[in-house]
Amino acid sequence: MGNQELLEYFGSYAAKRARHSYGPHGHRGISVLIFDSSEMGYMEAERLHRHFVEQGTSREAWERSNPVLFCHGGKRQLYGYLARKEDLDIFNQHSQGKSRLKFDVRSYQEMVVIPMKQMSEDNQQLTYLKNKVVKEKEISKALHDNFVAVTQKLRETSEDNQIVRLRTKMQQDESKEMMDYQERFFKDQIDRIHKHTEEKERRYEKLLQEERAKAKYTDSNYEYGGDRILSKKIEKFIESQTKDVEAFESRREKLIKAHDEKKISLRRRHLAEEVELEKEFDAELTQLMEEYAPNSFNNSGSD
Repeated sequence: MGNQELLEYFGSYAAKRARHSYGPHGHRGISVLIFDSSEMGYMEAERLHRHFVEQGTSREAWERSNPVLFCHGGKRQLYGYLARKEDLDIFNQHSQGKSRLKFDVRSYQEMVVIPMKQMSEDNQQLTYLKNKVVKEKEISKALHDNFVAVTQKLRETSEDNQIVRLRTKMQQDESKEMMDYQERFFKDQIDRIHKHTEEKERRYEKLLQEERAKAKYTDSNYEYGGDRILSKKIEKFIESQTKDVEAFESRREKLIKAHDEKKISLRRRHLAEEVELEKEFDAELTQLMEEYAPNSFNNSGSD
């Protein structure tokens, strides 16, 4: 048999690997099934050992003086048993290097008894935990039933409170709508003032440009006519106008800055007043809730 064929032949015994022993003349008729190195692996190997014992093909049958080598029909008879150290030494007799089957010998107590004892304790612990889970489920069900009853009462109370909250929300929505309307009204007024201011600035700029254009036009005409005195006068006019524009821009910039500072101060005062108003509302609401706070639940009473 090949390795895979041997594993499949004993597939119901959960062996992990199979190895064969070879000598100068080929296969020596010795094979090894390797199980997991745990207590369960040992139990599987021992189960297979008992299988050979029950069939009369165990170690004892093999080591007797005339073992049966062939089955009915001419097939070779297969014998099997748990290996000992000397069995593996025989198995490795003609093996060298990596082909040798490596093994070590450990006590039955260490590899089987102690782990099985631990498994038994674990099973007892598992049983205890299962019983504990059952009791906790019973307690949980009782608590759930009580919770459902309390929840139903709370739901009824919540429905009553929902009506009050809805009426309060409607009032808040109406107040918000009124504040939004007032905000839009005042914003429209501010926008109209801004537009009016911008229009005045455009007319002012246009007037400056027109006067400057007139002066430049007159200056160019008189240069061709040779009137240098009038040309100087126009030049001074343009220079004076330029200085006036610079002074205007400087004062305009200061005016805008002062205006922005006033707006910031106004908004700061408004926000501060709004914060104080919210604090006042919070304090009054807290006092109201304390006045109507429900009595504390006490589980230690006799009721």
